[in-house]
Amino acid sequence: MKGSLFLGAALSGLGLSSGLVSPRRASAGEVAFPEPSCGDDKNTEKPVLIAYASLCGSTAGVAEAIGHVFCDKGVRTDVRLAKNVESVDGYRAVIVGSSVRSASWWPDAMTFVSRHEEILARIPVAYFLTCLALYKDSPEQRKVALGYFDPVLKASPGVKPVDLGCFAGALDYSKMGFMYRTIMKSKMKDKGVPEGDFRDWTAIRTWARTVLSRL
Repeated sequence: MKGSLFLGAALSGLGLSSGLVSPRRASAGEVAFPEPSCGDDKNTEKPVLIAYASLCGSTAGVAEAIGHVFCDKGVRTDVRLAKNVESVDGYRAVIVGSSVRSASWWPDAMTFVSRHEEILARIPVAYFLTCLALYKDSPEQRKVALGYFDPVLKASPGVKPVDLGCFAGALDYSKMGFMYRTIMKSKMKDKGVPEGDFRDWTAIRTWARTVLSRL
């Protein structure tokens, strides 16, 4: 498997602990999950799909940024929530990204790859994630971040990603319900992780251009 790992100073909503309450049980604040498309209908080349799973919108922003790079290169592109994708037929390549929970991709992203494994095994695919474990960048933390790909790689071995990317994210308590926010504040205080947006847009766009050349 080819791989270039772009690591930021990193955060997204999850990934440091397996003892988190399910965010689906908490009432989150207003979160945007963009699903834009671009491309000239006269362009006969098949489009690229960027499918993502995101809890608080940080990973959604990364997926959208990757989509912008593809669009700027003239590539027909669809950015979609993974759970909203019914079929990957008709796409020439797929990028799948997710935030991390309990040392693994978000379930919607895992399910997406498993459901479409037969087709994904026949076309170029790349994976990316955002996680809190990369807040302090070090060789040890890079190894931890790479390990978060293991569950999806093992669950869907037929899919061989051409590249893996890890990026900075954001920790925004206003996007979380009261209970979940309380728990996260306690855990992040213990880990020394501050609230804020730490996404490295240069790293994200650089990876997008690199991976596009491999698709």
